[in-house]
Order: sequence, then C-alpha cells, then structure tokens
Amino acid sequence: MYVWLPNFAMTLARLKRPRLAKRREPLALLEKHGTVRRIAALDGPAIEAGLSLHQPLADALAVCPKLVTADADPAAEADARAALALWAQRYTPATAPAPSGLWLDITGCAHLFAQPAFGAGRLNEKSDRHCGVATDEDKLADDLLGRLEARGIPARAAIAPTFGAAFALAHHAERYVIADDFAAAGDAPSLLSGPSTLFESEEDRRVEAGLAALLAPLPVERLRIAAETASVLRKLGLYTVGDVLPMPRAGLARRFPDLLPQLDKALGRAEEAIDFLREPSPWLERLRFAEPLAAPEDIERVTRALLDMLCRRLERERHGGLTFEISFFRADGGVEGQAVTTALPCRDPARVMRLFREKLPLIDPGFGIDSAMIFASKVEPLEARQSNILRKVRGEASLEDLAALIDGIENRFGEGRVYRFALRESHIPERAVARQPALADAGTAFAVAETPRLAAEEKEAAPFALGDARGATPELRMPEPHSRDAGSPGCPRASSRQTGEATAAPRLLASAGFKPSSHAALKGETPSRQPDETSLPRGKAERGRGSKGRRSPKQPATEPSPWDLLPERPVRLFTRPHPIDVTAVLPDAPPMLFRWRKVVHRIVRADGPERIASEWWRALRDEDREVRDYYRVESAHGMRFWVYREGEYGGERPPRWYLHGVFA
Repeated sequence: MYVWLPNFAMTLARLKRPRLAKRREPLALLEKHGTVRRIAALDGPAIEAGLSLHQPLADALAVCPKLVTADADPAAEADARAALALWAQRYTPATAPAPSGLWLDITGCAHLFAQPAFGAGRLNEKSDRHCGVATDEDKLADDLLGRLEARGIPARAAIAPTFGAAFALAHHAERYVIADDFAAAGDAPSLLSGPSTLFESEEDRRVEAGLAALLAPLPVERLRIAAETASVLRKLGLYTVGDVLPMPRAGLARRFPDLLPQLDKALGRAEEAIDFLREPSPWLERLRFAEPLAAPEDIERVTRALLDMLCRRLERERHGGLTFEISFFRADGGVEGQAVTTALPCRDPARVMRLFREKLPLIDPGFGIDSAMIFASKVEPLEARQSNILRKVRGEASLEDLAALIDGIENRFGEGRVYRFALRESHIPERAVARQPALADAGTAFAVAETPRLAAEEKEAAPFALGDARGATPELRMPEPHSRDAGSPGCPRASSRQTGEATAAPRLLASAGFKPSSHAALKGETPSRQPDETSLPRGKAERGRGSKGRRSPKQPATEPSPWDLLPERPVRLFTRPHPIDVTAVLPDAPPMLFRWRKVVHRIVRADGPERIASEWWRALRDEDREVRDYYRVESAHGMRFWVYREGEYGGERPPRWYLHGVFA
C-alpha cells in the first residue's frame, strides 16, 4: 500500500504556521540554488496565478506581486513524514516514509479493520466485484485516509500486489484504488513483449498481466524514473507505460539503464526492498536453566551473569542504564522481580550488583526458578571517560563516588528521596523552586572539577563542583523524624513532612560551603557567596595576597549565582500558604497582629510591601489573577514571618491574608 501526500510541504507549512498567509492568498515556499532563490512548492491560488515550480523568485513576483513567500524546510518535512510513518503503525508494523508519501505492507493486516471509523460507504474507483459491499482493504484505506483528512492532511492511497504499482495508481486515484482482482486478466490481450517474465505459475502470470493492463494508460513518470529519462522517452513518442511495454527490452536496457528495473518492480518481476522502520531492540538479556534453581547463591550467580551480558552490550553501544529490572520466572508460573536505579547512567556490573545484593534475599524461588531476565528500562548515551589519577591519589570525592552514595541511599529508602532544589522562572514563590534529581545535568559542572589541574584559581572559579551550571546545589534529604508543630510557641520550624515545606536558598548555599555574614545570620537574609578563607593555611593565604611585594595573579571573574539575585526569602517556605486572620490600622498598612493556628502574634516590626504578580499567561485564570503584597514582620516573641495580602481593597472580592513562610 502506498499513501500519497500531495503537496505535503505546503500542507505542513500551513499547519505549522496558520497565520503565514490567508486561505486565498498565493503562497510559495522557496529554496536556494546558488545565488538564485527558486520556488520549491506552491499552493492552489499561486498555481491559478500562473506560477510554476523552480521558477525564480524575481519572475514570480513580476507575475504575482501579492505572492507570500517563506523558506522551505526539507528537514522538517522529512521528520514529519517519519512521524506519520510511526503513526501509521497502528495499521501494520511494516511502515516507512517515502519521498512523497508513506509505504505500508498490509499483508495479513486488513482483516483487523472490520468496523471502520470514518465512513465505510465512501467507495471510489473500485471494480464491479465490490457490488457496494466494503471489503477489509476498503475499511483500512477509508479509516487511514479519514484520520489524515481529519487532521487537515489531504492524501490518496492505492493497494496493489507491488509497491511500484501502488505508487503509480495512488497518483491517479480520486481517493483510493484497490487492485487485487485479476481473474479476467488472463483473457485480455497481453501487452508484454516476449516471454521475459520470471514467473512460472499461471496465477503469477495473470497478476503480471493484470498489473500491465492497469499501468498501461499511466504516464511513464509514474515508474519512478529520472526526469531526464522521462523527457527522452517523450521525445521518442513513448508517453505512457503501455507504449513502453511492447518495446524490445535489449534496446531499452542499453539506452535507459533505470527504466527496466523500475518497470520490473512495478510488474512484480523483481523484488523491491523497502527499509521499514524498526523498533529499537530492547535492552534485555535472558537465561534459561536445565534444572530449576532455588539456592540463594545460585540466584546471585545468575544475576551477576545477566549483568555482565547486559553491561557488555551497553558498552558496545556506548550507553548506560538508569533503571535495571530483574525478573525470575518460577516453575509454578509466578514471577519474582526487583529493580534498582542509579543517579547517573551506569554500565559497571560490579556497581549495579552491589545495589541488587541487598534486594536478592527478598526473592522467593518457590519450587524453583526456570529462567531469569534482566531489563534496562531507562537507558541514556554514555561515552567513555578517563579517570583522574591525581584526584584518586589525593582521595577527593569524584562524581562517581557521589553517585554511588546517592544510589545506595535511594535503593534503601526509596526512589526520589534524594533530590535537590533548582530555580525555575516564575515570580510566584512556590513556583520559583522545583525539585530535581540530585545529579541532574551535573556532568557539565564536574567538567572543571575533574581536570588534572587543581590550582587555587580553578577552585576559586568553581568553589562547589556539585552544583549545576545555574548555581543550584544538591542536597541529601533523608527521612526526617517527627517534630513538634510549627505553630507551638518557641518552635517555629516544623518538619517538612508534616507541613509540606520546601527549603529555600539560604540552606542550599550553606550546604555548598558559602559563609554567611553575621548581619545576614542575624536578619535571616540569604548568605552571601563568599568562599571560606579560614580553611586555607595561613602561608598559602598570604602568598595568594601577593607577599614579598609580588602582585597576586588576577582571579577569574565569576558570575553571580541565580540564588544571589533573589530578594530576601524565609528559610522555610510553605508549599501551600496558610490562611490567617489579620488586624491592621489601615487597609494598605501592615498587620498589627494576626492569628495563626489559634495563636495570636502581635507585630512589633514590619517591612514592606513587596508586590508580586503572576505571569501574564497565568493571569487568565481566576486563581492567578490577584496580586500579592508581601510583608516581613516580627512578633513580640522574636519570631519572623512572611505574610502577604492577596487582592486589593475595593475589588471584586475582599482581600485575604496568608502566611507563606517562617524566617530563622
């Protein structure tokens, strides 16, 4: 089966950019040939205006001054055809993109479409044998074309015994053509020249004769020959396929080398190889046993063997696994399995085996295990890296060491229990920070730390190598013990598991080794990004300042971290703001007191307001339409809070007050 997508480049341009041109405006896609821009595709109004393909742009504008132009994108067109070929696998597993359409091998698949989804009564250009009854091929073709048309993609199709015949017939079909009944073809006069066919059975001869009769009135260009060959054939008076069939094959083979191979493929005399899309082979390995296994040491030995097989394949393909799943198939039909995850792509069998060793005792062999299978469900590219000898000698932690630590914690306490915070572009505080895997995008940050040169200026340029390129740092979060409620007096910091809080920038910077100033520590501000100079030996510090009258080398300038650009934020930020009752002197004044969790807090100091509004694309929703005025307040007991008023007085609804965070 061949599905022809007429003028697909123009259809794709209209679908991707609907405002490029109006419906009746002439539109042309251009391609560059040297220094001349020529027309690569035209729509209907442009053709009606008298334009033609491969016409120079200057000549086209002289004919049609209102022509709208855009650059052609052959790469995007090829990607779109490949995506359609993947989509067409709902009809058959053998699909492939073609230069102007799609190839489908529907052998043995048509009977699966007994109930068409798009109008089974639309039957066009079929032989009288149908008698108004839709066959399985009719339903398949009608369903496929109907779905494409519903998405705004015009298409025509043809079903034939050969791909070459389907290609030729699809270009001349009103909607779709089915060529599969050649019972009467044996009585028709033969158009073939001599006994040159390779078929020997009578049925094959009948199919070949029927295809020749169908293709005879079609132009020679439908044989997929070169444009120069078609031009010479027309000059010789051979306009259609029927004109070529009676000609001697020896003369045609000498004069036109590409004609007979395409003709034989269309008639079924020669096989045609289509490179169909193939699903990537799964990353799995399997072992079967002659006798059932039940001993724990045998299970461990099988797991190690499967890991060796899988990791060797991953190394050959330059990939690494993130999730490994092992399954044991028992003799009674049950399946026992365990899975481990890694923070970074890994293909080291010893490292993955250490993770599995803690979970293998949970496997119940039952009456014995007949076979075992290991599967890498998440795989990413992994290039070979040269280890740093200097770093290993000095005993400093590397990326692999940190990843091994995170893997051990996650596989013991659960996936996702080790994470880090990263900035997200949003003005709303609860949306400005997002959780990410602990070592997401950490390879670029470790590029500087893994180099053999460990000079002081490199350490100054990258004081903390565990952060990502944007300055965020990983933080190991373990299961927290139960603590007292944050609303009780004298205990403003509650457990994050109880109140759903998120740790903000100060704790992250402190865990990164940055030393906060005393002023920031007292006021709860974000710590400044200053390396701790007291950790250096005194002699080295003096030499760094340029002792003996020598000027110290110029330190490379470092860009400020995105965390440093944030205004003052509380140490703990509630995931969802808590509603509070507020008493204020004036409507726009900061609160005098507020009640939170049945406790009244009297305010002695206040700073603000800081107005924060949602992004304009989110402001269309009612919950994001109100603006917020934030205040930093201090109670008589010394507790500092971050409260805000949502909405304005005199609006559609009265303003509401919330507590969003607690300072240190």
